[in-house]
Amino acid sequence: MRKQSNLYIFGFAIAVCLFASVVLAVASTALKPAQTQQVRLDIIQNILSVAGYSAEDMKGKSPADIIDLYEKKFEVLLIDKNNTPVQRSEMEKELQTLGYKEAELAEMKTFELLEVYNAKLKLLAKRAGETVEQYDKGIKVVYLYKPEGEIKYYIIPIEGNGLWGMMYGYIALKTDLNTVAGIRFYKHIETPGLGAELAKPSHNEKWIGKKILDEDGKLVSVKVAKGDAEQSHAQEIEHYVDGISGATLTAKGINEFLKADLQTYEPYFKTRRQTEETQQPAGEVE
Repeated sequence: MRKQSNLYIFGFAIAVCLFASVVLAVASTALKPAQTQQVRLDIIQNILSVAGYSAEDMKGKSPADIIDLYEKKFEVLLIDKNNTPVQRSEMEKELQTLGYKEAELAEMKTFELLEVYNAKLKLLAKRAGETVEQYDKGIKVVYLYKPEGEIKYYIIPIEGNGLWGMMYGYIALKTDLNTVAGIRFYKHIETPGLGAELAKPSHNEKWIGKKILDEDGKLVSVKVAKGDAEQSHAQEIEHYVDGISGATLTAKGINEFLKADLQTYEPYFKTRRQTEETQQPAGEVE
């Protein structure tokens, strides 16, 4: 066979492709633990950030220190759509029926386990002979920030469509489950200088102190106004933050998915508010 024959060229190309595939597969496998750790660290840092930890607070801390801080200061609660507490062991047992190893699941943080569980809902439902709607318990997570042992903030994940794609973040509420203590958007593809401005820490600060309930206790959420909130919504200013010129559609998306996410948690929040009121000493004002 002459070196320049078509057969030789074809075989050489296949060999190169196979070699490259093997190298990429090995590299992907080798890098996966580091990638998983980085994603985990990023989520934890954003949860800490919305709870009030600044970049200065995190300065000098190793990844292990940051994860340790999170585990010491937060209690992670799982609830279903009926506000009934769910043990993570319930999800672990179901995932084990799909071949996941007990040790593998035990190493996951609760938010990682929930992500895997939700990704496998369709398969789990099929194995149970049910539709996804029938099978889905609507499990969601609440992060209880307890810096001194008592709950200071309730933190929930928020997500939905902006202008160009999904936006992911967290919102923290004080123990009245009405007052915003913080908000963060940590992942999005909005336009720099326009929609992306709404996700910057400088704009996030405008949300602090805003209210998600009206005077009658009805959920109204907090909305991004069109322009100056003081001018357009002076009578409802505690429910609005300033908008950004050129970011109208991003703001519309945030307004819609934030309220939808808050509505999902509202039955649980309502129960917690009632509990807080009965436990609050007479004459004490939040």
